Amino acid sequence: MNKKIREKFILNTLYKKGEISVNEIIDNFNVTSMTARRDIAKLAEEGYLIRTHGGALRADPLENMFSFATRIDANKNHKISIGRKAAKFVQDNDSIYIDSGTTLIRMCPFLKDRKGLTVITNSLPAASELSNYYNIKVTILGGNIIHERRSIYGHVAVEQAKKYSVKKAFIGTDGISLKNGLTAYGNNESQVSNTIAASADKVFLLCDSSKIEHDSTYKFAKISSIDYLITDNGIDKKIVQAYKRQKINLIIA
Repeated sequence: MNKKIREKFILNTLYKKGEISVNEIIDNFNVTSMTARRDIAKLAEEGYLIRTHGGALRADPLENMFSFATRIDANKNHKISIGRKAAKFVQDNDSIYIDSGTTLIRMCPFLKDRKGLTVITNSLPAASELSNYYNIKVTILGGNIIHERRSIYGHVAVEQAKKYSVKKAFIGTDGISLKNGLTAYGNNESQVSNTIAASADKVFLLCDSSKIEHDSTYKFAKISSIDYLITDNGIDKKIVQAYKRQKINLIIA
């Protein structure tokens, strides 16, 4: 039983952070280094992670274990609060970009009363939700589909993103920290986000508190590239103070 619990802990940590150290396993379960490394070796053989000298990195098959349906229900109430708060920054006749991600989708229902709104997105669920509102003009970027994340990426999507200029860009991330900025599991979607955010008047990062001060494997933007960080009230007070000392516009839903 303890072995199964340890494996679940390892996989969950890899999903959230993109990496795990042997010491984390030792500290959490009071096991020997040999036991921790044996757990990692077994999961590596099954293709769930990549072994490193001091631990492991997330492997692509792990992402498939966490379906879109599972991720959209994680921290659901926090994401709804963040989406509601973000939508308040959208005015009639705005042009905005909505990134892919399960937090970004939550702002869509709160936009239904906006008049003359134009939305560019690479999110299939966002496009589907917004298509129900005839007062909103929706443009979805073309390109390759990431099935697990229900989003569009690739060279075609990036080239199309270059053609648009929006007033406000609402983007997501897999992790954010003062040390490493915005991080993701890969550079596919972040390329689209970076491209269209560069032309936006204001950039809003929507991120639930579980991702704050947690890093993923790929750095894609500096914190200075965003104008506002919208998160939930689960954020640690010490982190709030640290971010405010760095002059980051932190908005708590």
